[in-house]
Amino acid sequence: MPLEWIFIQLFVITIEISVLFYLLCSKFTAKYKNFIPTLSFIIFNISLTFLFKFISFNNLQIAELLGILSCLLYLIFFRNGSILKKVFWTFITFAILSSLAYLSITIVAIIRNVNSIDAVALNSTELLLTMIIAKTLQIVIFYILTKKKREYEVKNILSPVPMLICFTIPLISLVIVIFIHALTIGGLYIPENIIFIISISYLLINITVFILYEYINQEAEKSYILIARHKQYEMTEQHNSQVIEIYERMREWRHDYANHMQLIVGMLEADSSDSKIEAIKYIKNMDEKFKSSSLEIVTGNLVIDAIVSAKAALALAHNIKFEHNILLQDDILIENTDLCSILSNLLDNSIEATCKLNENRYINLEMLIFRNQLNIKLTNATNGDYNFENGKLKTTKSGDLHGIGLGHVKSIVESYGGIFDFKAEAESFTTHVSIPLG
Repeated sequence: MPLEWIFIQLFVITIEISVLFYLLCSKFTAKYKNFIPTLSFIIFNISLTFLFKFISFNNLQIAELLGILSCLLYLIFFRNGSILKKVFWTFITFAILSSLAYLSITIVAIIRNVNSIDAVALNSTELLLTMIIAKTLQIVIFYILTKKKREYEVKNILSPVPMLICFTIPLISLVIVIFIHALTIGGLYIPENIIFIISISYLLINITVFILYEYINQEAEKSYILIARHKQYEMTEQHNSQVIEIYERMREWRHDYANHMQLIVGMLEADSSDSKIEAIKYIKNMDEKFKSSSLEIVTGNLVIDAIVSAKAALALAHNIKFEHNILLQDDILIENTDLCSILSNLLDNSIEATCKLNENRYINLEMLIFRNQLNIKLTNATNGDYNFENGKLKTTKSGDLHGIGLGHVKSIVESYGGIFDFKAEAESFTTHVSIPLG
């Protein structure tokens, strides 16, 4: 084979494998920050494909199977996500690749008036045209599939049955395409127009399966998010009920204050050691009950008092210095459930991020109303370990519900016509919320 054709083949294979891995990596986040595993698998697949190209064209079935196995192993060991989803994406990408390859071969065969074998003959103009058409279609289709993004990253929201149905179709089409190729290589004549119809049919079927998969997944995500938000609202309502209960207990204590004082004075006036001991026990008991029902932070808004007090206590329990500067009016025109969700999510994220540090732990909360806008500024210490994907900050927490926390805060803020923003720096992370109040 001429040297120029060796370079052309190597260039085309590199494009195919690189675009393939680009698509797969766009669908699954990396388990490790090291890029070496991805690069190693890309080089391995390029070498494998290049080797089989020059050994014999008859070994396409083996090359396809090894390629599928290699990509699947890469996704399993080096990318996050469910096994079924990884199997689906492996099959759908190779099914589309196979369909594109045969579609390109038949297009060139029909245009050049040759059979399929001649369309892929080494060092031929037909082979060059086939490669150009196939790789151009692959880049366009894979680019469209890559750009299909979601607002939230949540796990295991789709049941196994729809997943099995979705990846069974590309698997069957992949097997049939490879089987047709084997028959063609074996000497069985199949008209080019028949192969063209089969190829384009399987390509459209697999694209339809992808669209169906995306639709089912999106609907499942919507249901999942609605359930998660409903649970958040339930927790908020429960929290508000607890706040009201604490407030009522404080009112009762204030109402009974005079009676308690009279009883204590009576014990002390009895001027006996037993009565004094009883008075001390009574005072200590009152003190414990009062502490359990008191709110340490008082802003005039019970919901804010309860949430900030609870989170401040949690921060102090983790040796986090908690500072706050809150200046609010009595009436804030924001639903208590929304206010609770905003503060709880932001403070929980700050506490969790700060707990990762061994020293210099701090959280600084500022809340004030300026020019008829509620401004919340929350700054916490951080180790600078952020997970950005396509310019968006992703959660580093485990668990299904964590992924929608900040997204939920953003949607609440924007529903009031407000602004949600953050600033990620090497040693600090600052979140800013601004909500108009009228």
